[in-house]
Amino acid sequence: MPGWNLNRRAGNYGRLWRGRGSRVELRLEQISKITHGVVLNRIKSKIQNEGIEYPILTISQLIDEENGVSDYEVSSVFVDPKKVGNLNLVKEHSVVIGLTSFHRAVVLEKQHVGKIITSNFVSIEFRDGIMDPYYFAWYFNEHPEIEKQRLIAIQGNSSVKVLSIHMIRRLSIVCPDLSTQMAIGKLYYYQNRKQLLLMEKLRLEKAVRSEEIMQRLKMLEND
Repeated sequence: MPGWNLNRRAGNYGRLWRGRGSRVELRLEQISKITHGVVLNRIKSKIQNEGIEYPILTISQLIDEENGVSDYEVSSVFVDPKKVGNLNLVKEHSVVIGLTSFHRAVVLEKQHVGKIITSNFVSIEFRDGIMDPYYFAWYFNEHPEIEKQRLIAIQGNSSVKVLSIHMIRRLSIVCPDLSTQMAIGKLYYYQNRKQLLLMEKLRLEKAVRSEEIMQRLKMLEND
């Protein structure tokens, strides 16, 4: 669960916004560090199963999580020790945006920390006190204005849609005051948690119904 500590994070935000009012619009590159994920073939150990093993963040994992699946398999790669310094590793509460097939922003949490961010993603780290990551995820995923910008940013033919990193850097983000961001981000976080719990409830109910049906069938067979 994220910790929304307004007092700890408000200082830098206040200095940046002083004299600008409570709502401004800035490009994403102005308020964050945007890094392309690594190409795995460039950091793999030349000798198979040697080197330092790291787990990998994949699009399929994030799709599973959005569908309430938590027991997915986590792939890993053996990294050449000389290339460890080149890794882009997940940090808690950093954000990734999928570039291929999964054009969404996700706030990464404790279970993701230490995984390699691959070239299917860009990672975003906001300057301290500038942007609540959950507000950004809501804004990127749900706001109709950002949807227009996202559609413009998609490049490729009908079968392969790829988000342009250049366009992501230049996305315009409406930035209300930090307390408003955090209120929206908190609501978005718990809304998603509620949806996951509802999906889990439906799965359990289905499992119970299936078990009841099987038990009744066995009873009929024994009659």
